[in-house]
Amino acid sequence: MKFLRYLPLVVGCLIYQSDSLAQRSEIWRENPGIWLLNVGIGPTRYLGDLNERGNLGHLRLGAAIDVAVAYRYSPQLTLRAEAQLYYIRGTQNDTHLSYNNLSFHSLNPDMWAGVQWDFWPADDRNHVIIPYALVGAGLTYITPKATYKGQSVSLAPLHTEGVTYGRLPIILRYGLGVPIVATERLKWHLEGAYTHVFSDYLDDVSTVYPDRSGMEPLAVALSDRRLELGQTPNLAGDQRGNRSWRDGYFVLSTRLIFVIITPRQQNYRRSFHR
Repeated sequence: MKFLRYLPLVVGCLIYQSDSLAQRSEIWRENPGIWLLNVGIGPTRYLGDLNERGNLGHLRLGAAIDVAVAYRYSPQLTLRAEAQLYYIRGTQNDTHLSYNNLSFHSLNPDMWAGVQWDFWPADDRNHVIIPYALVGAGLTYITPKATYKGQSVSLAPLHTEGVTYGRLPIILRYGLGVPIVATERLKWHLEGAYTHVFSDYLDDVSTVYPDRSGMEPLAVALSDRRLELGQTPNLAGDQRGNRSWRDGYFVLSTRLIFVIITPRQQNYRRSFHR
């Protein structure tokens, strides 16, 4: 039979291809020394004075997108730095404080750096899926705004509580992630991270209603919005927020991770160009 003549050649090609693929997989293995680039996108949920933590019927979701670079330092430890743009919003509508009528929305940048710790080494054959934890610190720039008479108005310059607050607070981020799909150089991860903001003015609400006698009309209108509902305004000193709870936001992201370069790949390229 004629095809038997070509059988050794076919088998040889398959063996060569298998060895080649194995070598390529080994080249891109996540050993210490590799660099990764990843992009994430997903919904956000703000947690602060203008929402109720258990009110799952009104989540007021936003969105976030980020870019990160990571360096695997050891079989389980990865160093990571990230820049993110996130949109959050909150309102007292449909809460037990709906009569106060306060609300905000905000599009903010943040940056952070930290570590990612795999629960097991990447080459652990006893675990097909290896989840990880992350923790880090950084900064965010807060830009709370409110919609008033159809216009988006920046709240921080109005001093709606009679104080000037910093708009570049420190943040602490921590969370968990898990790989979903992996190929030779690409991975899809699902990651949930909470960002604790070291400021209670992420939403422009923190303490009490100020004395509004010396405030400009726009600041008065956005400091106490009960008049829009036909309610009697709050008195100076009445509770406006809860300063015992610091603000924060949660992001659930789908992440695409791309292996940029590895030590084995560098050595392979050097030997190839000799």
